Amino acid sequence: MIYHSALRSAAARLCVAFLALWAVGLTIPAGATAQQSLTFADGDQLTGELVDVVDSNWVFNYKGSDITIPAADIQAFTAPEPIGIRLADTTIVAATVRPVPDGLLLELADGTTRLVQPADFAAVGAADDLTALEPIIIGLYSPFFKFWETLIAMGGSIQKGNTDETNFSFSFDLDRETAKDRIDFSSLLTTSKEFDDEGQETKNEPKLIVGLGTDIFISGPLFAGVTMRWQHDPSKDLQFRQTYSAGLGYQFVQNDNTNFLASLGAGGRFDNLTTTEPDRNTPILDVSTRFRQRAGPVKFVVRVSYNPSLRNFSEFELIDSLDIGIGLVSGLTFKWTILHEFNNPPPSEDPQHHDLTMTFQLGWAAGG
Repeated sequence: MIYHSALRSAAARLCVAFLALWAVGLTIPAGATAQQSLTFADGDQLTGELVDVVDSNWVFNYKGSDITIPAADIQAFTAPEPIGIRLADTTIVAATVRPVPDGLLLELADGTTRLVQPADFAAVGAADDLTALEPIIIGLYSPFFKFWETLIAMGGSIQKGNTDETNFSFSFDLDRETAKDRIDFSSLLTTSKEFDDEGQETKNEPKLIVGLGTDIFISGPLFAGVTMRWQHDPSKDLQFRQTYSAGLGYQFVQNDNTNFLASLGAGGRFDNLTTTEPDRNTPILDVSTRFRQRAGPVKFVVRVSYNPSLRNFSEFELIDSLDIGIGLVSGLTFKWTILHEFNNPPPSEDPQHHDLTMTFQLGWAAGG
């Protein structure tokens, strides 16, 4: 009896132990791997995951937080499970990593090994997706779709000046920014309708403004740029205005949140008027600046362009605008634009100097 009792007790304890191990197993996520460890030159050690390499720094996730560590401060690193690695010589491998006296030993799946230093790491990623580690070569406007951001929006408009109407508006914006080049495209279409006392439409004048700026960095923050602007606005006697300029600019600040630049150039302004007055063409000076700031889901852009005639500085065009975009959900964006144009003198005698356009639009944004 004592023997059977002891046997039953041992079996019960075995069942309890099995259930405990089974319960613990349920709490371990599928595919969980052994933790990586990193040792500093002073002997301190962290356990976690190497998630990125930025320039000469490693980004190591420790207890849910990313820590940036200079590669020169790393004494040892262990990755018991294979990880994807791109080395400074552009070699891409999947390998486990363990420290040895002379550096870090990569052990590849084919059984070969390679001795490297922490500073040789250029990028890291998943061992089963090595194509994601291939370096991106930034050329002249390539790869285009890697750095683009676009917004298509429509809504209402309020216009004051040469026309006082509230109607439809449509805009399309496309921006691209890299360390080597930049493209800034914007367009705005508004309509201005008037009706007589009987409700019959007597005027329907669309207003279109298209702007394109492209810059190429020459050295550091110095860049060369070309700016083009096309405008159709019958309300102020402009059948078609073309403005072209080229010059040099300076990038004061450029990061993910802030972009501030200014440029100086020269070019020409060509006016084709709707009246019988002769067309007006004049060489111009172009002084421009742009400031962009992001704050969470909010992005605002301020642009100012001053274009005096080189023949007579009292003849100039001044354009300043403010664009505010607020990301709502899944690309849905609210956009508010204030555009002010000042012409001195106006294209002809009748139009006023000032034109103010405000738009309130809802659209879709992608990229960025």
